[in-house]
Amino acid sequence: MNKTLLGLIITAASLHFSTTTLRADYFGKVEPRLFRVTDGKKADFKKPEASPKYTALYFSAHWCPPCRAFTPKLVAWYKEFKPKHTDFELVFVSRDKDDAAQLEYMKETGMPWPAAKLSAGKDPAFEKYAAGGIPYLVLIDENGKDLTGKEGNEWQSPSEVLKKIEELVK
Repeated sequence: MNKTLLGLIITAASLHFSTTTLRADYFGKVEPRLFRVTDGKKADFKKPEASPKYTALYFSAHWCPPCRAFTPKLVAWYKEFKPKHTDFELVFVSRDKDDAAQLEYMKETGMPWPAAKLSAGKDPAFEKYAAGGIPYLVLIDENGKDLTGKEGNEWQSPSEVLKKIEELVK
């Protein structure tokens, strides 16, 4: 009887650990292509202990007037939202023409979130979620499923997407 009970406990424990380690990990797949701006300089991105369940991709550029108008609002929103939602991260996917413009934009606006290296911006892991216009914001779950985009990645206001994120990320 004790051997049977012990066997059931071991089986249950192994199932628990295998399902948590087999969880899909969109963020973990893109994480090696990320960096952060710290003290005004480009720095390596330090991987979090656990990958977030939700990743928002923010497609934007230094040269884009609507982006430059929206980004400060996004920075303020993120600083309020992120501390309360540890299972969420935002990633900047730049549409700038060079690394210097991307870095300058991040410094000017005080982007506190990680960014995809410019060379990775056209990577299918990001590109398949892009819309025809910027600024564009989309929420992805850990399986890589688009949770907020419209059919065909039709552009939508990032302010509207923020409302959807607040409803979906609890």
